[in-house]
Amino acid sequence: MNNFNINDFLFDLRKKNFWKNLFLFFIGLFIAAFAFNLFYDRYNVVAGGTTGLSILLANFMTVDISIILLILNLICLVIGLAFLGWDYAVKMLAVTFLYPLFVKCSLFFTNMIDLEDTSLFLIMVVGGGLTGFGNGLIKNSGYSPGGFYALYDVMHKYFHVSLGMANTIINFTLISLGGLIFGLEKAIYAIISLLVSSYIVDRVTLGISDNKVFYIITEKPLIVQEYITDKLNYDVTIVNARGGYTNKKKKMLMCVVSTNEYVKLKELVCEIDSKAFFLIVDTYESSVKKRMEKCKNM
Repeated sequence: MNNFNINDFLFDLRKKNFWKNLFLFFIGLFIAAFAFNLFYDRYNVVAGGTTGLSILLANFMTVDISIILLILNLICLVIGLAFLGWDYAVKMLAVTFLYPLFVKCSLFFTNMIDLEDTSLFLIMVVGGGLTGFGNGLIKNSGYSPGGFYALYDVMHKYFHVSLGMANTIINFTLISLGGLIFGLEKAIYAIISLLVSSYIVDRVTLGISDNKVFYIITEKPLIVQEYITDKLNYDVTIVNARGGYTNKKKKMLMCVVSTNEYVKLKELVCEIDSKAFFLIVDTYESSVKKRMEKCKNM
């Protein structure tokens, strides 16, 4: 009998996905570099990260901005190596050297595009969308995004600051400095662009939620269960629960419904039991199928 070897399995999986991930990495890197040149550097909008800091420094220096980016990335690489180890630093190598190169090369394309008659608001929205899409592809490729992510991880490890808070602190500081140097209007547009970029990164990384998970605690569980199973044709899991304050035993219903029908179920639960408690959570992958669809395939 052949024994299953997890190390061999993981090696084969990485080998199988290598070229796909490499392709995603290069496409994402080019899109992010293209967006930086066309939308941020051209209009002096500081939206955080090493790219934002490079725009600030370029305002006081005559050095090519791609060189500034390379130096900043190398500093972050050294920080990652010093505080987080070799394994962490090795994952940053590709983006550290390739991103400044892509910024330099993409100038050939961005110089041919004229956005003179386009509103800055629209420019920043599109710029944030493209940046988020590019960064999302890089994350999906499994390669490290590099740059200030090393600082976020160091702050998280040594100062117990959450990654989200570390990101907020550093980017808010950079956007504020950008506002002082280039004006408040540019800072506002930077925030808008950053919000759009963050949203698109999540959508590219996680995908669009097709289903909702309902956790329902109601005094009328049988009526709610009957509606879900007989009318909506979804399965329901019944979980024994106990109130933390009253210590009273309760039945909690859990089910996964499509996003198109979650409003219908939400309204019905409120109609059946106005005092019902329910929690609705997005789910991005689910093997749950409607019972009706199962029956059709039988």
